Amino acid sequence: MAAKFKIIALIAVKGDSERIPRKNIKSFHDTSLLELKIRQLLKSDCVDKIVVSSESPEAIEIASSFEDILIHKRDPFYSSSDVPMSNVYAYLASEMNCEDIMWVPVTNPLISPLVYKDAVKQYLNLENEHDCLLSCVKINEYLLKDFKPLNFTRNPWQRSQDLEGIHALSFAVNILKRRDMIKWGSLVGENPKFIELSREESTDIDFMDDFDYCEHIFKRNPGKYL
Repeated sequence: MAAKFKIIALIAVKGDSERIPRKNIKSFHDTSLLELKIRQLLKSDCVDKIVVSSESPEAIEIASSFEDILIHKRDPFYSSSDVPMSNVYAYLASEMNCEDIMWVPVTNPLISPLVYKDAVKQYLNLENEHDCLLSCVKINEYLLKDFKPLNFTRNPWQRSQDLEGIHALSFAVNILKRRDMIKWGSLVGENPKFIELSREESTDIDFMDDFDYCEHIFKRNPGKYL
């Protein structure tokens, strides 16, 4: 990475996964999660460079089939589940030659290129008070904390669509300064700017039923996500 870029999209993928073997590179309809994410980012045309970081020869081979994608051969040590994720964030950021990083997981396949384009636009226009941009999703569920209602009342009873104030980080889109990612060992700053994504866009593949669900939805209308 000789030239220094303003903003890169960093796709960090391991060759294997504990819950779903080979999750990032196994067949997903007529593609793979890694290939799909590269195609989504290429179509978004919103970053200076896309970097794929992996210790997996298969993942590197998939990424190398695209022109103008940079490959970072990750130290296998940082693909071990024994290494705290904070260490992985700091290590990968320190290996990049850029000012800003958009960390993009491949496990959110039901997202369109326009989401990335809009996120970068918002990030580049952040007010000084914000130190990063993160995606979130509204939670329309009756939540308890210490077995007491957290976001609803017993009387009057609220409909689920009227529940307010509870959001979860979706990690579908995360943009921050490279130096902060190294310093924090995290994607989350002290005063993030949040963008709310839909439940579909925020769907994350963690278990096999998530994979099957996303693949089913994707098959119905692949063009919606490309």
